[in-house]
Amino acid sequence: MPRQHVNGGFDGTTGRSNHGGRRTHVIQLLRDSKAPVSVQDIAEQVGVHQNTARFHLESLVDAGLAERTQQTRTTPGRPKVLYRGTLPNQTHERAQAYRLLAEALTTAVADNVPEAGAVTYAVGRTWGRNLTEAPEPDEVVDEREVSARLVSKLDALWFAPTLGDEPAAQVASPGGAGMDALVLNNCPFVATARCTPQVVCSLHAGFINGALAELGSSRRATALVPQFGEHHCVARLETVDVGRHDEAAQIPILVAGRVAPA
Repeated sequence: MPRQHVNGGFDGTTGRSNHGGRRTHVIQLLRDSKAPVSVQDIAEQVGVHQNTARFHLESLVDAGLAERTQQTRTTPGRPKVLYRGTLPNQTHERAQAYRLLAEALTTAVADNVPEAGAVTYAVGRTWGRNLTEAPEPDEVVDEREVSARLVSKLDALWFAPTLGDEPAAQVASPGGAGMDALVLNNCPFVATARCTPQVVCSLHAGFINGALAELGSSRRATALVPQFGEHHCVARLETVDVGRHDEAAQIPILVAGRVAPA
């Protein structure tokens, strides 16, 4: 079966890469709000015009990541259109079904598959390669562009990634030469990851390394530190001997400074 590439970072979630960061912000606001929000609410919190906020909200509705509702009024007047998120981290009925499925499958893998972390890491690498478009043969892609494409892809998958000098990054990579840190500010399956970090986090680490391999990078995630603070995970990125690193069955998943049990 031919590989299906996704052009421009668009896969029906947060939108094309030029909208990804802002739309991820809107998704986070929807996810964290306990009540439906208005276009004006989103515009004020994101710092954009109301027309721009409406555009992002309607795009999320089209992608199945938000739904419209109406303000309940007790006085005359036209009710406001409100928006509610339908994301994996919410308890919305439709989203909860996917969460329950993810929990059931990961628990089954963790309980019944020997070396479960290695299995999901391999699955993640294949997933990352299949969802990442390789550079054209005559295209020159430096590590900065590789990082930008990786961040765009993870952004489209709800991880709300950042790359750079942040407190979480300093914990993950304390002064290592050639080392950087990729901070995943949102885990779409955070509840499941807490129960089976070796399974879920290995899958995500594999995705990162599969994407980096497809992009021709000389860097790889060499460890992943899950749940640094609220919803934070940190992947250590280092320049490696690619051939030797890619032969490894998995990478360390460090919970509270220790390797998570398999």
